[in-house]
Amino acid sequence: MSGPSPQGPVCARCPVVLGTSCCEVKEGEHLATLTRADVERITAHTGLAPRRFLAEEYLSEVEAADYEARRPLYRGYFRRGPVRLTLATRAGACVFHEKGRGCGLPADVRPVACRLYPFERWPDGSWSVQMGRYGDLAEARAGGGACLAVEEAEGMEEVLAAFGTNREAVERLGEQLTEETRAHGRG
Repeated sequence: MSGPSPQGPVCARCPVVLGTSCCEVKEGEHLATLTRADVERITAHTGLAPRRFLAEEYLSEVEAADYEARRPLYRGYFRRGPVRLTLATRAGACVFHEKGRGCGLPADVRPVACRLYPFERWPDGSWSVQMGRYGDLAEARAGGGACLAVEEAEGMEEVLAAFGTNREAVERLGEQLTEETRAHGRG
């Protein structure tokens, strides 16, 4: 877990400017996908039983295959069955979200998907961001699901800088997620 993770001062500003953060979700939305390794790290750090912080999302076989097809870092995740582990919510936010402060977990304990967000590897192998750009903060606030770093940046290098990271660190987190996904699928 060497190198900077994609998190930075922009994350603290996001709820102030956009009214919400990626750790807060609407009814029916799910948070980050967890691997068994994520669950083990969180349990070891917090002493909490997994049932206190994780939720399960049941998918059809077709939905699971589509999920993996669109997200190459998760290929093999559903090998043991179409159940996605996610962070649980409380009052519309991640159970570890502390209002006004952000994540209550240390960076190296957070799920790899959280540390990697908003960056995502696409099926063609390229890296980009998971959400679209509104190009206007008022529209981003109204539309929801926006990322302040994406809205404020002129390009990918500025998004990386806003999170205090670089392409190499994102690649390393992607590799870690791929490894943990493989182990997750094997059980």
